[in-house]
Amino acid sequence: MRPLVFAFLTAALSLSAAPLKLTLITVPGLQFDKPRFTVEPGQEIELTFKNPDDMAHNLVFTQPGQRMAVVQATIALPPDPERIIKHTAILTQTPTLKPNASAVLKFTAPKAKGIYPYVCTLPGHGLLMYGAMYVGETMPDLAKDEHVPPMARAKGANSNLHAWPHRRPLMYRIFMPDASPAAIAVALPYGVSYCWDAGACRLRYAWIGGFVDPMPVWRANGNGLATIIGNKFWTAPETPPLQVGRAQQKVEFKGYRKIKGHPEFHYTLNGLDVYEHITALSDGTGIIRNFRIPKIDSPLSVTPGHGEIDVEISKGVAVLSSIQAKAFTITHRHQHGK
Repeated sequence: MRPLVFAFLTAALSLSAAPLKLTLITVPGLQFDKPRFTVEPGQEIELTFKNPDDMAHNLVFTQPGQRMAVVQATIALPPDPERIIKHTAILTQTPTLKPNASAVLKFTAPKAKGIYPYVCTLPGHGLLMYGAMYVGETMPDLAKDEHVPPMARAKGANSNLHAWPHRRPLMYRIFMPDASPAAIAVALPYGVSYCWDAGACRLRYAWIGGFVDPMPVWRANGNGLATIIGNKFWTAPETPPLQVGRAQQKVEFKGYRKIKGHPEFHYTLNGLDVYEHITALSDGTGIIRNFRIPKIDSPLSVTPGHGEIDVEISKGVAVLSSIQAKAFTITHRHQHGK
């Protein structure tokens, strides 16, 4: 009987050590399609990494607990199409993949049990675009797994976060934190989202990640607030963004029209028509606010709130001439380390 037992055990061991073949795919909104997977210690892995997204991504596996150390170490790296990173905490990695490219990564899982992160280290991506390789460990419920991104946990708690397919651009009229009841949440391409307040006629904040979880509003029959899924990278200051003259500023929301799926908001400021159209930076690190005030004939004071504007800023305020104020932009970018 012993030879039979030995043969059975040998077969079992060979089965457990069979190479694991899997595919990992990028998803719009700075996500991987698989937020986690399991392997056996020392198991051979053949991973096909596909990038159908409209921006570049890479895939880096790190030692347990070292995801953010690797992400922070890449911030100061100069631009590099390959972006091969040298760091003692890195197990293996792919080069940076352009949109619609793919790569095959062959490696051996660590022999030590543990939870090994994988992450995209492109600027601004590593805070949200990551997952976990469980080596010889049991995975907890997805909704309670602190090793996966907030969006994955939210999906684990609510299998369907949206009433219709989540395709960006996407727009919700919904109750949002730190905004009036007339809030509008917009999901832009490249994983960027923002909250625009139609009651106050101003942008409230912007974030990078997976848009919103509307379930708290729907469950409470309109008495709750949607939950942001992601990380805020910009919050508006208390000072209103635009001011004409010294009189008290009166704003009135007039509606919006869509330009390629993105809303252009229309409101009046002391009777002047103002149009604001917000788009995402193509690298997924921020937004561009495009303003039009066609009939303005006096200077305009702008409080960009840590934004970039092509006018000199003094004490937090930029003063535009009437000609400059007819069309101008403000750019808000994710600040690394914040």
